[in-house]
Amino acid sequence: MLSFVVCDDNKVVLDRLSKMLESLFVQHDLDAEISFQSLTAEGVLDFLQDHTANVLFLDIDLKSKISGLDVADIVRKKNKEIYI
Repeated sequence: MLSFVVCDDNKVVLDRLSKMLESLFVQHDLDAEISFQSLTAEGVLDFLQDHTANVLFLDIDLKSKISGLDVADIVRKKNKEIYI
C-alpha cells in the first residue's frame, strides 16, 4: 500500500487536496491511503520520525519558521526513496 502524507497550512486546501487524492485512489483502484495530514511542518516531521511514507505533498510556502522546501530537505536526508 502506498502511504501519502499531506501538509498545507490552509485547512480548506488541505481538506480539498485530501478528498481529491482519495477520489483518485478509488477511481483508479489504487492501493493507497492518506496516512497523515498536518497543518504544520513540525507535525509532518514528528510523524515521519516513527512512520514511513511513500509520497509527501507539501505546501512550499508554509507560514512557519520551516518552509516546505526545508521539510523536503530534512525528509530526503532520512529517506531518499520518498516522492516529494
